[in-house]
Amino acid sequence: MQLQINIASHPLIQHWSGILENDNNPGTILRTACSELGKWITYEIMREWLVTETIELKANTTISLISSHYKYIIVIIMPYGFILAEGARSLLPTANIVLVNYNDIINNVPDQLNSFTKILVLDLFLDEATITPLLNDFIKKGAVLSNIKIACLECGTSQLNQLGHIWSKLEIYTTKVNTNVDKKKCSREDDFKDKFFV
Repeated sequence: MQLQINIASHPLIQHWSGILENDNNPGTILRTACSELGKWITYEIMREWLVTETIELKANTTISLISSHYKYIIVIIMPYGFILAEGARSLLPTANIVLVNYNDIINNVPDQLNSFTKILVLDLFLDEATITPLLNDFIKKGAVLSNIKIACLECGTSQLNQLGHIWSKLEIYTTKVNTNVDKKKCSREDDFKDKFFV
């Protein structure tokens, strides 16, 4: 099976992506755009990913709630993934948070993962060198690949090709696939880093 790449096309995602493309915007606007994109990309993922269960309140009265059988984990690739996570957390407020800095896990992933564990990985720009060790760790601990989704703002074709060779069933959600992104020059991060923190 080929790597599944979902380019999110919701009008609000297009709007906030356009805001992000304008390099003249100040850091506060860029951070807001990233937070909004994190929320709307997470929404796109959740539409088919969340599992609900029917609860009976009274005779003939039922409601649907997110299933309590599933555990949700948001993995934030630092330093910039936390900006995406601001929006994502509003949609998954009870999710556990795992912070990853480069290839080192700061907050440990729980030792026992299973088919009821759903994992959302957030980063601004897809980096195969970070994602592969992380996925290996999840799978060793019992996670199921179909329950892991990657969300990023932008990814390059070379990174996608590398991931596709190893993780052919992985699902990636993004706003843009950029054929010009070179792994050695992954540069939009450099462009943003000074603006985000002014």
